[in-house]
Amino acid sequence: MSGMNDSFDAARVASILARVAKRRPRIHCLTNTVAQNVTANMLLAFGAVPSMASHPEEVAAVAAGAGAILVNLGTLSPEGERAIPKLLAIARERDIPLVLDPVFVELSPLRLRLAEEVLKQPGVIVRGNAAEMAALDAVMQSAGGVLRVTTGRIDRIEGGERVLSVAHGHEWMARVTGLGCASSALVAACRAVEPDAAIAAAAALTAYGIAGEIAAERAAGPGSFAMHLIDALAGLDEAALRARMGSAA
Repeated sequence: MSGMNDSFDAARVASILARVAKRRPRIHCLTNTVAQNVTANMLLAFGAVPSMASHPEEVAAVAAGAGAILVNLGTLSPEGERAIPKLLAIARERDIPLVLDPVFVELSPLRLRLAEEVLKQPGVIVRGNAAEMAALDAVMQSAGGVLRVTTGRIDRIEGGERVLSVAHGHEWMARVTGLGCASSALVAACRAVEPDAAIAAAAALTAYGIAGEIAAERAAGPGSFAMHLIDALAGLDEAALRARMGSAA
């Protein structure tokens, strides 16, 4: 890990993870059908509770008590498109943290339009890959208080003048469907218990990346890696964080 201030260490990450486990925040995920199962499993392993209602007539009621809301544009449907404004309204009304995962936003005018609507919300966390973030660059510059979380070989977290980076993970994390989408949900889970959005994102990506490193040591390939990743995430403790973060600092 690089770019962190001195107060961000294994103890702080462990503290945030402990708060997630203690408070068990519910993370409402309007997410893509490819990623629903793995996202739910990763949230449960993390200590959070997933909910995934998408019907426009109930989505606001279900999301109203959530600790954070994730909007993932991965497999858009007319129903999901109608649900997004209702999620934005309840997030504003209840001051619920909001994470946007702009999957393939660079390929679709519809996705770009919906992302622009989400970004009208103050304080949004956007978690995407380099291509997705580039497509949203102009919109994010004009929006207020956006935290940019660009994931890749080294994750980059940018908010205002603050830039943090996280250098943990394994290449197999890019070879299992839905793992990137799940990382957005984990960012939301940490944000539900941590008011500093940048630190919340850094803690989530650090924990997820270290769990990926541990899982890769136990797995034979991408298939078994996914199983071991859930186990590693569920079993992550301060000692494991300290061992990995110390070597990457």
